[in-house]
Amino acid sequence: MEKKVVVLVRAGVPYKSTIVYGKQRARDMGAKLVLAGIVPALGTGRRTALAAYDIAPYDTLEKLNEIEAARYLDRVVQFCLDNGITAETQIVAGGMETAIRQFGKDRSVKLVVVPTPTKKEHHSEFFDVLDAFKHFTQDVIEPQLCCPVVTVVAA
Repeated sequence: MEKKVVVLVRAGVPYKSTIVYGKQRARDMGAKLVLAGIVPALGTGRRTALAAYDIAPYDTLEKLNEIEAARYLDRVVQFCLDNGITAETQIVAGGMETAIRQFGKDRSVKLVVVPTPTKKEHHSEFFDVLDAFKHFTQDVIEPQLCCPVVTVVAA
């Protein structure tokens, strides 16, 4: 089984320090680096707000979120190519918490690296993730996680 270090990438959140950290940990562990582009979840709260303002059909917005995540991931891949970093990529729908759970249960993943936004990049999604970390560490939500989850300040 091939070991992996997964770095979560979210559109609008700085990624350079997170990728460098992930690359170093992957090298230390003899693992492969995987960049996971996160498509934000269009949860109940967001759907309600969108419905109240008649923004657009949900399917259209979800597709736009996927396109934005893919474009941002392409930008991240270009950064990796410019700096001689080799990595695999994939897109994960459902938001940060879903990605953490998905990769945390995968036995080949040895570390999940999550960017922690600073300044104006604070999104409510990250506050939910930070709350989830508290639960993960107490094994309340997911007693089956197979690897550590670390946050790196994405400044």
